[in-house]
Amino acid sequence: MKTKQFTVFLTFAFCIIAIAGCTNQAWYEGAKQGAENNCRSQPPGESERCLEKLNKKTYEEYEKERSEQK
Repeated sequence: MKTKQFTVFLTFAFCIIAIAGCTNQAWYEGAKQGAENNCRSQPPGESERCLEKLNKKTYEEYEKERSEQK
């Protein structure tokens, strides 16, 4: 039982360290890629519709819009 808890703790610690090392742009691009992968896993007809709805903005466009809203 303790080995399982230790493994979970190490996994959690690794995730925290990995997250801390990512830039905002990496997060943004990763989220976009994850959404695209999710669309591609849908059935054929649904996949095309999903891909059409995806965010196509570059990180720079996103940041510009975000800074204008403040």
